[in-house]
Amino acid sequence: MAAIGGARSRLRLEFPDPALEADYRSEVARSGLPQLRLGVLAGFALWVSGMVLLPVALRVDTVTVTVVCAGMAALNMAGYLATRWATTLERQQVIGLTLNGSAGLAVLVLSQTEGVDRSLAAPAILLVAIFAFVVIRLRFLLAFVAAGTYLVGFAVVVAADPTPTAILQLFLVAAAIGVGLAATYLLEQGARAVFAQRRFIERQAVALAEAHATSERLLLNVLPAKIAERLRAGETSIADWFDDATVLFADLVGFTQLANRLEPRATRDLLDRLFTGFDERAERHGVEKIKTIGDAYMVVGGVPEPSTDHPGRVVALGGDLLDYVDRVAADLGLPLALRIGIHTGPVVAGVVGTHKFSYDLWGDTVNVASRLESHGVPGALHVSEATWSRVRDVVQATARGQVELKGHGTMATYLVARPGSTDDAG
Repeated sequence: MAAIGGARSRLRLEFPDPALEADYRSEVARSGLPQLRLGVLAGFALWVSGMVLLPVALRVDTVTVTVVCAGMAALNMAGYLATRWATTLERQQVIGLTLNGSAGLAVLVLSQTEGVDRSLAAPAILLVAIFAFVVIRLRFLLAFVAAGTYLVGFAVVVAADPTPTAILQLFLVAAAIGVGLAATYLLEQGARAVFAQRRFIERQAVALAEAHATSERLLLNVLPAKIAERLRAGETSIADWFDDATVLFADLVGFTQLANRLEPRATRDLLDRLFTGFDERAERHGVEKIKTIGDAYMVVGGVPEPSTDHPGRVVALGGDLLDYVDRVAADLGLPLALRIGIHTGPVVAGVVGTHKFSYDLWGDTVNVASRLESHGVPGALHVSEATWSRVRDVVQATARGQVELKGHGTMATYLVARPGSTDDAG
């Protein structure tokens, strides 16, 4: 919390951080304005009451009492009207200091009026001080200035007629004001400490929220949203069987040789541009990216959310990936080509690892899609008959005949003409 509040001035109590100090003053101004207005109205009512009651209760110089009380009542009303302008703490404090200091001096003037018992000056001064400390809530330094003004004035009055009673009253008033000033100092110090602590907690909460959001983004970059929710719900072993899914493997042809000619950073930047574009298009087509391995890219449709149209969406994605690679190749002047293999069938999908999560696929469908990619043609979609039978009504293809796939014997495959691409200039 020291980083938030910092070491404050012992006398002024201000925060060393100007922005924090401004924030504190703004908050105090918002919360203190209603109380200031109430205090000013109370002062107005007291001075009007004094103007009426003092001449009745005491045999005093009515003219002096009326002038002083009416003047202070008018000053308080002017102060109340000025609170509309008092949108800042500084302005509010100026109004409070002016009214409170004037009230103390007015009390001293009244105490010297003919017919007024001078012993009434002490409780009246204390009443004015209470207004400064409790009602108007002057800051410590300004409360010190106001209280010091009328305390010195009271001392001058006592010095003119230093009776033992007057001296005792001066001592008691000074002691009471001293206690009030100490309380004001401690209250402001405590309020500032609470404010700084609250700001510290708020900043910690924001930092925690940002860290949580970052971890959520990172988690969703690694795992599908549905799988991440299951992990957060407490599942520790996730493995699901899907009867129907479409797997796509894409690989950059001759990328190893190209990477040997490029600077390491240029190689990284090229892959980042390509795979970022691949990710955007995979999301657009509603299929799930599984992983990248070097310059290879793997996605699946129908997992983890089962669907019936995944073959068409994966094939459409394949066409977009081919178009995108052609665009990047033309833009950079590099010999880039993509080879793609697609197969439809059952798969097992699940999460492996405890510290570095990975969502992966297993099964013969995955192996066949990988073989179709490796036996494919650059710039074309090489699909199995299982996939072709599901998209033949929406795309065209050329039969490639029986192709020998390592570990799977011969299989009828097709080269699909690129579907109408939804790619953009990006």
